[in-house]
Amino acid sequence: MSNRLERWINQSAEERCKIYIFFTTVGSFVARAVEFGKIPFFSDKHNFLNQIFVKNCWAWTILLISLLAVVRMVFEKVPLRKIYLIILRLLFGTLYWYVCTSVIDGIKDNLGKCTPGPAETMQLCRAQGGVWKYVFDISGHMFMMVYCNLFITSHLEEMHGDEGPEGGSIPSRVISTLCLILVSLFDVMMIFTVIYWHSPPEKILGCLIGVAGWTLTFKQLVKLLL
Repeated sequence: MSNRLERWINQSAEERCKIYIFFTTVGSFVARAVEFGKIPFFSDKHNFLNQIFVKNCWAWTILLISLLAVVRMVFEKVPLRKIYLIILRLLFGTLYWYVCTSVIDGIKDNLGKCTPGPAETMQLCRAQGGVWKYVFDISGHMFMMVYCNLFITSHLEEMHGDEGPEGGSIPSRVISTLCLILVSLFDVMMIFTVIYWHSPPEKILGCLIGVAGWTLTFKQLVKLLL
């Protein structure tokens, strides 16, 4: 059991990408067909893991990857060219996060129905005491958890490729462990997102947006800059 868990935690970004797409697609339709019992903590979207970590997953990703870059620059004398690439990826990732979340929120806020009342936007509906019913609500949580996990995993792969058989510095290994804990947490929260929240198309589209962001960040961006 421990070996399987270790293999999963150390799964490459390429493999994770395939698994995330498969699990989200199949799991979403299974969750719709099968009535899963409510687990009190995880079926509550207000639980502290969701509020503190999932809703702020890009901020946590920026924090840990930035710390890792600084530690590697100070303790491992990593070439500035690699630090420059990390900074560019973080900047591009922030832009991608902002654009995608703005579009997702715009779709959610404008493509809906107010009950009761004729209000055309969510803000007007709620201001009039109505309830805004979403017509199509792309899973922003699925998008960001997939993107963040692939982002973190890809950086860890590159780092371990640079370290060689002796491994990195102790601070670097500590932060890498924190990164893997965060990735594991998002994996768990993804499972419950697939089980309890959103329709299958909303979850699948969210996952694909995350995969597209990772592809742009780690494949196309490098081709453009290097």
